[in-house]
Amino acid sequence: MKIILTFLTLALFISCDEVKKAPKPKTTEVTIPNSLKSSTLEGEEILLGKITLAQLKLFSPWYQKEYDFYKVNTAEVEELKSLLKDFQITLLLGTWCEDSQREVPPMLKILKESGFAIEDVELIAVSEDKDTPTGLEKKYDLFNVPTLIFFKDNKELNRIVEFPIKTLEQDMLSILKGDGYKNAYAK
Repeated sequence: MKIILTFLTLALFISCDEVKKAPKPKTTEVTIPNSLKSSTLEGEEILLGKITLAQLKLFSPWYQKEYDFYKVNTAEVEELKSLLKDFQITLLLGTWCEDSQREVPPMLKILKESGFAIEDVELIAVSEDKDTPTGLEKKYDLFNVPTLIFFKDNKELNRIVEFPIKTLEQDMLSILKGDGYKNAYAK
C-alpha cells in the first residue's frame, strides 16, 4: 500500500511539474507609447498620430460597445465585398469626439464584414484642433472627424465626413460606385 501511495504522489508531482513547464501561448502585447498620448484642455487623455486598431480598442472603452451594438445591413455588405478590392482607406478620428465614438466602430465593422483587411486601414487620431504633432493630417484637408476617405490608385475618390447622409453602407456604396456622393460639407 505504501508503494502505491508513494507512486501516486510521485506521479502527481511529475504531472504538475509538466503543466508548469508547458510553453505559454504567444500573445501580442498591445501598448500605447506615450508619444501617441496627449490631453485635451479639459484634461481628458486622447490619442494622437498614426495608431493601430489594437491601440484604439485598448485605449477606448466605447469602441467595443459601439462595435457590438451596430447591426450591419448584410445585403449591402455583400455588395460592398466586390467593390472594395482595389481601394485604400484612411480614417481620421478623434478619440475625444462623440461623432467618432459613434461612427468609427460601425465604419470598421462594415469594412471588416465586407472582407476588407482592417489592418490596411490607415488610422490617424487627431486633437480637438484636428491636427497631429507631426502634421499627418495636413495632406487630407481635414474639416471634421471622423473622416473616412476612399482612395483608388493613390487618388482620393470621395469621403464620408462626420456622419452618413443615408446610412454608412449606402454612402459607401454610392462612393465606390461613383454615384456622385456628396458629404454634408461638400460644396
